[in-house]
Amino acid sequence: MSQSTFLRVCGFALIGAGVLTILINLSLTPFLPQHAALADTAASIVFPWRQGASAVAVLLLLFGCVGLYQWQVDKAGWFGTVAFVVAFSGTAMTLCIEWAETFLVRDLAFTAPDALRALDVRHGLGLYDIGTLIALGTFAIGWIMLAASTFRTDRAHWGAWVLIASFFLNPLLGALTHGALPALIVGACLPGSAG
Repeated sequence: MSQSTFLRVCGFALIGAGVLTILINLSLTPFLPQHAALADTAASIVFPWRQGASAVAVLLLLFGCVGLYQWQVDKAGWFGTVAFVVAFSGTAMTLCIEWAETFLVRDLAFTAPDALRALDVRHGLGLYDIGTLIALGTFAIGWIMLAASTFRTDRAHWGAWVLIASFFLNPLLGALTHGALPALIVGACLPGSAG
């Protein structure tokens, strides 16, 4: 596969991740039980579809991350390399969380719901919470760093700014910002730059 084809595929992966995230947040997330225990949420009919689709979106981000770094590697320097490693690692850990929730948490909801209820009533953070926070924190920091690296390389300035802003505006703008819109924008830049 040529580098230009690889970059196009990675760009389309980012676009796919953005579109899928928007679709998930508009069509599946609203149907999850609200203010319910984890066991009840995981037992719902929507949960495996939502978590499975989220896992696919994160997998697409993982592929897109590689292409985004490859696109700017000649100008990225040491900061870009560190940004890529952190973004890739955070995305991989987030994929693990999504995958485990799709299958393990769903299975526990039916076979050991009391175990999930115990996670809900526990005081303070448990290992499940800490692991999730590490994954999502690394994901967010890594993608913000990768956006900053992209900005520094004079590539896709507006996509990089939208990505950074999305992490801070997410509580205000909801479904269109948590990685979805930036992935669409940056992904749209990759295929065009490869030719």
